[in-house]
Amino acid sequence: MSKMVKKLLADDLRKSLGGVRDVLVVSVNGIDGIENNSMRVALREKNIRVQVVKNSLAKRLLNEIGLEPAAQFLEGPSAVAWGGPSIVELAKEMTQWAAKVKKLAIKGGLTGGVALTKDQVTALSKLPSREELLSRVIGLALSPGRRVAGLVIAPAGRLVSQIKTKAEGAPADAAPAAES
Repeated sequence: MSKMVKKLLADDLRKSLGGVRDVLVVSVNGIDGIENNSMRVALREKNIRVQVVKNSLAKRLLNEIGLEPAAQFLEGPSAVAWGGPSIVELAKEMTQWAAKVKKLAIKGGLTGGVALTKDQVTALSKLPSREELLSRVIGLALSPGRRVAGLVIAPAGRLVSQIKTKAEGAPADAAPAAES
């Protein structure tokens, strides 16, 4: 490969990975074109990119941009996956695709400067997403207010119910008393 082509590939990958802090390294060896295209289209809709890389070029580039711990997973045919709202979403999507496409294998990853093994990526994919965690926190924060409101309204509800029962029962009781 000529130096010019290598430079173009490096520049393209540098531009694509600029600002990325979470990546997964996967093996796409043996995946047929139809599965590959359907996977990439589905992932692109979720803002996740997968790019096949030349290992020596990718190792050098990952070292340059501060993602060097991920370079240890670049052995054999490799691709780099990045994007999505968080590393959890990225891990979930890639793990789901690895289950669907048997020849897709997760090699490892990187988040926050820490290398992740294949097993750690799988464990990460089972965690709730950021949005799920936020909704749980909001639900927990709002539940005491709901309880207090329920306790404040409950006595008034009982009082109204008793008044209504008396009001509905009063004319029936008053009618026989008036005849006597």
